Amino acid sequence: MSNRSPGRVICLSSVYDTNYERERGEAVMPYLSSAKRRDLFDCLELATGREILVLSLPPKSLQRNGRRYLRSLTTTFGRHRQLFCGCWNVPKLRVLFGCVSYTLHVLRNTRSGDLVIIDNYIFASIVAAWILKAFRRVVFVLDYEDGHHITARGAEGALTSFAEAVGRRLINAAMLAQPALASRLPRGVPWEAVPGFVVTPSPRNSCSKSSEVRFLYSGSLDSARGIDVILQALALLPVSGWSLDITGFGPFVEQIRDLESDSRFQGRVRYHGTLDDIALRQLYRDCDVGLNCQRSGVPVSDVTFPSKIFSYLSAGLMVISSRASEVPAICGKACRYYDGDNPKSLAGVMIEAIENLEDFRKGIQESDVTGRYSLESTAARLKGLLAKAGLP
Repeated sequence: MSNRSPGRVICLSSVYDTNYERERGEAVMPYLSSAKRRDLFDCLELATGREILVLSLPPKSLQRNGRRYLRSLTTTFGRHRQLFCGCWNVPKLRVLFGCVSYTLHVLRNTRSGDLVIIDNYIFASIVAAWILKAFRRVVFVLDYEDGHHITARGAEGALTSFAEAVGRRLINAAMLAQPALASRLPRGVPWEAVPGFVVTPSPRNSCSKSSEVRFLYSGSLDSARGIDVILQALALLPVSGWSLDITGFGPFVEQIRDLESDSRFQGRVRYHGTLDDIALRQLYRDCDVGLNCQRSGVPVSDVTFPSKIFSYLSAGLMVISSRASEVPAICGKACRYYDGDNPKSLAGVMIEAIENLEDFRKGIQESDVTGRYSLESTAARLKGLLAKAGLP
């Protein structure tokens, strides 16, 4: 009988969290979907019983006079080991240097028999995967999260579009952020919807901990995610009985800071910036209702799912959501919905919560979303998917 250890799960991913930021010591763009990726890696470990190893390129520094060479770095992402390759950080040549460095990095750290998860159609990952295919016997599974080439512009959009065109031939199976992405897969490729994860909801009081209803928005602060719809709705709310906590990063930061000091909203609109995991979980526990206001009719809504909804549900929050990104099809009656991208419609649903939070809570019915998208049930679905992909 062979004593050879089973293969591992190799995740080719651009993800990072505060562990990387602390170790590197440079300012980088906040990565706002790291919570879902942590849950996904835990789920893959549960589904396969294999070690998870995350292989990554270092993200760009936000500092103009950043280091010319970013050394290799070993850290952790959640509970799992993460290896960043070294890379020359030279403007205009970074893509070329990054592809070479990353390909060598992937070859060094991947063995035949491994399961390789490709995080979207990122150009450097697809180049590395094609070279890997020539030298290793592995199974490739696409984690199709955001169809980035659809929303990216210029050279970046061209590179990711090319990566999808050539990367489709590699894929043995796919995990999709929403079912509509199945239309972008090669015919016959098996897939499962993995829009997010609901972990065991935190126990919460039956009513708000204060006389005000605390709303929460957490995520990208841009128009596509509807933060402007929220800000417009505030003027339609009562003068008391509510507050809004906002965390995240994006183009609307200055407008939100202006509202913080506006006499109409002072003390009721609070911007927290980007928070570490501990502070973010505490903020979730302190709030009552999570807001997802992703817009309909924008490209990103066709190629992603707002995983913040699952973070809200996992924290035991009630959720008010738009209908974009197939949220009703996935979440059913676990959310309350407003119509269109309409601030007046959003304000109307928020006012229902402000006037009687307990009645509002009763209007949100139980659904199978918690059971279907738990780590355990998703792992069970992924076992079947990986068997179809050819994983022993």
